[in-house]
Amino acid sequence: MKTNKKKSLFLMLPLTCALALSACSGGSTPAGTEAPKPEDPKGATTNTAPPKETALYEVSLQYPGVPQKAVAAVEAEANKYLASQNIGATLKINAIDWGQWDQKLNLMIASGEKSDIIFTAAWQNYTVNVAKGAFLDIGELLKSDGKDIVANLDSRFLEGSKIGGKNYGVPTNKELAATRGVIVRKDLADKYKMDLTAVKTWEDLEPLFKIIKENEPTITPFYNSNANNGNGLLDNLDWDYLGDASVPGVIRKIGKETKVMNALETPEYLEKAKLARKWYLAGYINKDAATSTVFPRDQAKAGKAFAFTDGLKPGKAAEEQGYIGFPLEQIDLTQPTITTGDASGAMLAISKTSKNPKLAMQIINLLHKDPVFNNLINFGIEGKHYVKVSDKIIKNGPEAEQYNPGAQWQLGNQFLNFLKENEDPKKWELYKSFNDKGVASPSFGFAFNSQPVKTEIAAYTTLNEQYHVPLTTGSVDPDKMIAEFLEKQKKAGVDKIIAEKQKQLDEFLAQKK
Repeated sequence: MKTNKKKSLFLMLPLTCALALSACSGGSTPAGTEAPKPEDPKGATTNTAPPKETALYEVSLQYPGVPQKAVAAVEAEANKYLASQNIGATLKINAIDWGQWDQKLNLMIASGEKSDIIFTAAWQNYTVNVAKGAFLDIGELLKSDGKDIVANLDSRFLEGSKIGGKNYGVPTNKELAATRGVIVRKDLADKYKMDLTAVKTWEDLEPLFKIIKENEPTITPFYNSNANNGNGLLDNLDWDYLGDASVPGVIRKIGKETKVMNALETPEYLEKAKLARKWYLAGYINKDAATSTVFPRDQAKAGKAFAFTDGLKPGKAAEEQGYIGFPLEQIDLTQPTITTGDASGAMLAISKTSKNPKLAMQIINLLHKDPVFNNLINFGIEGKHYVKVSDKIIKNGPEAEQYNPGAQWQLGNQFLNFLKENEDPKKWELYKSFNDKGVASPSFGFAFNSQPVKTEIAAYTTLNEQYHVPLTTGSVDPDKMIAEFLEKQKKAGVDKIIAEKQKQLDEFLAQKK
């Protein structure tokens, strides 16, 4: 009897294995035949096979900033949230150090590396990269998957950031107007009884720098670096760069004059270059300014900088204080203005190499629509990286140093952001008032198309990298270097670039009338 049972089991084994293999292979059947479907008790056919899992597409977000230690934990929480919103994607956050950003972005574009969402701006080669075909025209995507962006964003942002009538980036919803000036350590200003209200011009900063130089030997009075554009005196002239500060040719923001000038040939440029040189020789600017790759706000965070320049807005110092950690004060030195460069001063573009632009736009839309997702990406995980003081007010959490990117102005809709304890609770109302006070440049809405002179721009860019930072940081003699720079500009075709800018601007203004 026992032998018969063993024999029966032995004979059944191949059949059992065959059924198991059939189940594992999805029940494949010979070509031209159909596998029988099981019937439910009522006789209707049902499919008992488990549904196949759909692979989620990974959307990469590339932006310049300090890589965060806890980014993986934040990504995990973000991806849980994306799943709850039925967005078929996961998010990969890639912060790239400011000092390496330009080089890595250029390599990414040149190599055709797969990427999805990329930060861009008028001061970050926006029009040049559009001319290269690096970013997608997102007009249709805004209609289909960016409806909340269109609904919530001041229309001047999307209109003012167009190139050739097309949108290639989604502007951050933030201040539209802009001023330039400096942010200073308030604790040091108070310590030495500095009257910050007396500072009305760049030259008025000199006595403050002198005090720091004489009394705080470990602190740079006015920190400059090569980490990014915009932190030297020559980056803070009151120019409208006509859509892209990396391309030569400017007009004055205030007034009605629309003649395109080479900034290098203006008296303002020479004046500020000489002031920078004076400060450099006096020791107010760090000696390694032309080569340093440390971003000024990071040097301030390390307690080694008294002042640095920045684009300003209501509450900018308080916003930076949350990242830097020292009490700060801002000094506005220009009138609030609105230019095309301001409208495109911080944007998220979709790379031409994206395999799923639709999902990329859905992620950007969520940053503009959803306060939970927006604040998770910008501030991290509640209870760890921040703690709520009230519904919309937060303070640093026990693990704040693990995730505190300070990139709110880059990522989405700032009007959804939490506020830190030290910030004005009416900050967003002040933003709206600030925007209303802004004086529009006569060229607002115009963005230069660099395609016709891309060869000349490439040559100019190489020269600019060689001369601009040394001049704006005061590291070289302006009387000698400006003449040398200008001569090489001319040979590289700068006059052709400016003539093309003038032609396009004149056409834009004629159509506008």
